Amino acid sequence: MRALVISDTHFGAWTGDDILREPETLSLLEPHLDVDEVILLGDMFDFMFGSIREAFSAAEGLFDLLREKLQGKRFVFLAGNHDHHIVRREAEEVLGLELATGKSASELADELRRADYFRRILETRLAGVEVDIRYPAYAFAGVLCTHGHYLDFHTRRSGAAPGRMLARALWAIAVGGEEHTPTIDDYEATITLLTALLYTVAQLPNGTHAERRAFAAFRGLERAMRLAGAPVRAFEQIHDWLQGQAAVAGGDRRRRSEREAAEYLRAITHEAERRRKTAAPTGGEAGAFARSTNPSDSPSPAIQGFDTVVSNLGWARETDKIVFGHTHQPLDGVTAPGGSIRYWNTGSWIYEPDLSSREAYVSYLRKAWPGTAVLIDSDEPAPRLLKVREHLNPLHHINAGSVQDH
Repeated sequence: MRALVISDTHFGAWTGDDILREPETLSLLEPHLDVDEVILLGDMFDFMFGSIREAFSAAEGLFDLLREKLQGKRFVFLAGNHDHHIVRREAEEVLGLELATGKSASELADELRRADYFRRILETRLAGVEVDIRYPAYAFAGVLCTHGHYLDFHTRRSGAAPGRMLARALWAIAVGGEEHTPTIDDYEATITLLTALLYTVAQLPNGTHAERRAFAAFRGLERAMRLAGAPVRAFEQIHDWLQGQAAVAGGDRRRRSEREAAEYLRAITHEAERRRKTAAPTGGEAGAFARSTNPSDSPSPAIQGFDTVVSNLGWARETDKIVFGHTHQPLDGVTAPGGSIRYWNTGSWIYEPDLSSREAYVSYLRKAWPGTAVLIDSDEPAPRLLKVREHLNPLHHINAGSVQDH
């Protein structure tokens, strides 16, 4: 049995390019869909930075491809934080029907299925494919799969001062002041406070204009959060950049720096043009509100944070292999310091570069280039990271001496 795990397509987002709406990108993914299951680990739709209608419209190409490739097979969906509204809405439907009928959720299974608009959308778009919706985790061939957004709670608490203040505030409001080991309900409560706010803004009439006003008000907090962590991020990014420079010598190093500078300017120009066309109120930096990890940063804090989640929730009792997403940083069987659990990260399918500096941009290309997936094969000892679009990574062109579009 084989399953392809992908995540973070972010259909409908204005924060970057949701590249799986492009036929060229779909054609690169297609050969990898000859599997028994496709597992989508959340943030398929971006309801926090785009409208529901636009998100589903942008996903039509992927729906068509999945319907064609998975006839008689299976599609499993798990929500992430950007499409967390699906989870909240289902819980509200359950409560409403229980109050209206006096029946329990188990007695209302048929009515809930009819009321679940998202399931009906999936079953209609994917006719002939078995559809399963799970949350917050799902296991295939002994490998646990989950989106991973619970890690934000821990990375904020261990990060820069503004992040710690936000984490404490969310905990105090959603859970109360008493400290204890977080449960799933605790993680859900702290996540819902942020996701519900951003979802509400994004779905307002004239949502983009409303978001522009909202993000203008938030920008001071965002800048403070980014600046507080900037020295550490800058050190890590410059360290990575210097390591790359150390791999070449003399004139080659100078030419590589020139090519990096040219590619960085091209990326800035592309982003400015994208924002002009989409009227986006801001760029990828808006993701700072939705996740605590910047894709160009070191992955270590996120791995440690997620390892804490896994320990708190007991998810490692029956497996030592876990696949997650959320951070947009593909990983291939890494472990946390002193840990025994091996982690794979699916990466993302949204081009959302860090353009705060040339070093940050190169770090993004190295750590978070989009277009990756994880293959789980029951006949293989461990999952395998697939870099479907790696040949398009500008780093290859920088190293080879040419610059091309992403």
